[in-house]
Amino acid sequence: MIRSVFAGVCRTPFVTASHVTTYKVPALVHRFYSDKATPEAEPAQPAPSAKSAEAKQDAETAPAISAQDVEKLKKTITEKDAKLRELKDAYLRSLADAENIRTRAKTEVENTKAFAIQKFAKDLLDTVDILELAIKHVPQEHLADKVANKSLVDLYEGVDMTKSNLLRTLERHGIETFDPMDQPYDPNTSHALYQAPMPGKTPGHVFAVEKRGYSIKGRMLRPAQVGVVLDPSGN
Repeated sequence: MIRSVFAGVCRTPFVTASHVTTYKVPALVHRFYSDKATPEAEPAQPAPSAKSAEAKQDAETAPAISAQDVEKLKKTITEKDAKLRELKDAYLRSLADAENIRTRAKTEVENTKAFAIQKFAKDLLDTVDILELAIKHVPQEHLADKVANKSLVDLYEGVDMTKSNLLRTLERHGIETFDPMDQPYDPNTSHALYQAPMPGKTPGHVFAVEKRGYSIKGRMLRPAQVGVVLDPSGN
């Protein structure tokens, strides 16, 4: 078998240089790159929405408005504005009325609290007048002798203390007393019981106070009862 293979090889003709075909290898292709940036693609425009299309269609199909319709609309707007102003004014007036009612109610409540004892205090003034009258009619010479008139002096001091304590109680509740002695006569705060000429006194002035005046929270509770100096000329 080796022989046969060898014999076959030997029978194969040798290839000479004349039989070799020469092939040219093509040159390598060089790729060149440009320095310019590649232009970017333009952003795609959004497609028109359905609402825009409908609005455009409505605008195209809307009927034209005449000048008469415009004037009519202006007149309607003017009337609505006037009505709005009228309602706003009525609303502000209602707020002011409500505030006035609230303030008035608050004042009435405060006055009710302040003057709740007015009638009771006015009734007590008669008691104060009696105590002052009792003190006024005690002769001062009897009070000078405290040994001989000890009982009278003690009674006088007790009545005077009672009157003073009662006046302080009234004062704590807003009741004040005033004495217009030697002051010009004021008909708003005093009541003239009589008039008489008084030498050395100024005409029109108070020369005697029978009962003192009282006020409560600035309001006249009882005017003072006084005697007024009479002008001899009659003025």
